[in-house]
Amino acid sequence: MTRKDKKITVFSAFAGIVFTAIYDLIKSQPILSTFLNWLKWIWKNIFEFQITVWQVLLLISILIFTLYLLSKQRNNTPENKIDWLNYTKDKIHGMIWSWFWEKNPLNGKWNIKDLRPICDSCGTKMKIDDRFHYMKFAECPRCNKIYNDRKDLEKIEAIIIDNVQRGIFPKE
Repeated sequence: MTRKDKKITVFSAFAGIVFTAIYDLIKSQPILSTFLNWLKWIWKNIFEFQITVWQVLLLISILIFTLYLLSKQRNNTPENKIDWLNYTKDKIHGMIWSWFWEKNPLNGKWNIKDLRPICDSCGTKMKIDDRFHYMKFAECPRCNKIYNDRKDLEKIEAIIIDNVQRGIFPKE
């Protein structure tokens, strides 16, 4: 809710009470008696509403039936055959890359996480060194092999996403 919306809400409530008081003054009634009568009507007709047993049973059975249908629907709908979640390794621009997929709980989209090259000598995930733009790109922690050919991680990620969208990734 924006600040402007809050102001409108507070002003409307305040204006309603003030105009009720003015109405009571004009009609020669005690001040805010109309407002109090309105609150009593709400309390009597809404909060003290009598519910019979059959209405409660009907409401509970409808609720149970709705929950049953929702659970059955969730179980029957596969998550769009997301076989691309197994796509976690590929050779792009002469290097083998490894990553994993993580679902964003806020927007429901899948994101690539921990995108790193793999050493072609020993198969270990390498540490990307982005401190120096003119020196090494990645270094293998196991065999200390250094790769100087700098790769743009955003482009690699874009290629991976494009491979998934086009369905041209290796299926294991």
